[in-house]
Amino acid sequence: MKKIYFDNASTSFPKPPGVAKAVAQYIEDVGCNLDRSGYGTSCVLNRKTRYARTKLASLFNASDFKQVVLTPSITHALNIVIRGLFKRGDHVLISSMEHNAVTRPLFLMRKKGVQFDFIPCDSNGELDPTDIKPLVRTNTKAIITLHASNVCGTVLPIREIGKIAQEHDLLYIVDSAQSGGVLPIDIKQDNISILCFAAHKGLLGSPGVGGFIVPPKIAEKISPLVVGGTGVMSELDTVPDATPMRFESGTPNLMGYYGLAASLAWINRVGIERIHAKEMENWQRLLDGVQRIDGLRVHGTRDAQRSVSVLAIDAPGLEIGKIAWRLDSHYHIITRCDLHCAPWANRTLKTFPSGTIRFSPGYFTKKSEIDQVLHALDESVAYVRRRK
Repeated sequence: MKKIYFDNASTSFPKPPGVAKAVAQYIEDVGCNLDRSGYGTSCVLNRKTRYARTKLASLFNASDFKQVVLTPSITHALNIVIRGLFKRGDHVLISSMEHNAVTRPLFLMRKKGVQFDFIPCDSNGELDPTDIKPLVRTNTKAIITLHASNVCGTVLPIREIGKIAQEHDLLYIVDSAQSGGVLPIDIKQDNISILCFAAHKGLLGSPGVGGFIVPPKIAEKISPLVVGGTGVMSELDTVPDATPMRFESGTPNLMGYYGLAASLAWINRVGIERIHAKEMENWQRLLDGVQRIDGLRVHGTRDAQRSVSVLAIDAPGLEIGKIAWRLDSHYHIITRCDLHCAPWANRTLKTFPSGTIRFSPGYFTKKSEIDQVLHALDESVAYVRRRK
């Protein structure tokens, strides 16, 4: 039986046409390192990497492709920013829906004297920007929020938050893991100081690539997390100051860069409006069906205008792990069941500590697959209830 993949919030699958071929092209035909020589093949690799940076800069309306820093993941990007930017005595505000990629670095930095507070979100994961202003202190340096929740899909009002950050002369750092490539993001219009992104989710690229976009005046304030070989300016005893090489020491995931370049080209052809519309059509069909199944509870917004294609459910009185296990073992339906690396979001949604079953259809999900999932879910809930 063919698997039905509903875990795109973790990693998108399948990838667009051309991504696998691009990854293979690097392995089979290129093979060299980035910025390590001037021979022909190396120059081809440099142009491919520049193409990926240029497409990312264009997608998010950055001023210069050189502001695009590529890292092994969005988690690495957030660690570079959080651990390299803040110091003892600084105060940061974050939403109560954040992923561990934001909260864990901040709890680590708390031991070094960095302070932070949560901006409360409601039980649907929604944030009211008016709740931010009373939390701003004289030593507040930044606001950090995700754009869309990886747990329940709820979208936060980043433009309004960015405006508040600008009014208080604060940095605004956005985690776009669930929204990049799906929702429109404009760094300038949204007043975003630093945008962090993941290649393997909405950008539909290969795992092992993430990054952040940062202007020079902010980049110079961030201490690199890792230093070493950059391929150029090797005569220096310290890492070069220029972005992106300031944050890109060591050999990167070059096959991942090739895959990302291919996925960005595909997104550019299709358009994020069309991608989002198709994903939300799938999400709505799934939501409508779930709400007809007795004993299930949906968490997060039910408004398609304020969500991405992520649906979180639980079944009061039943073990959701058993439901998810049956979906996989009997129907080959791939979901995720737990806290989704976001315990504070689950506390906000009142699903802690058991978590939820998360269904995240993607652009390539078929209507027939959604109908199969709904049938299997109905049967699995009934089965677990009988065995209780």
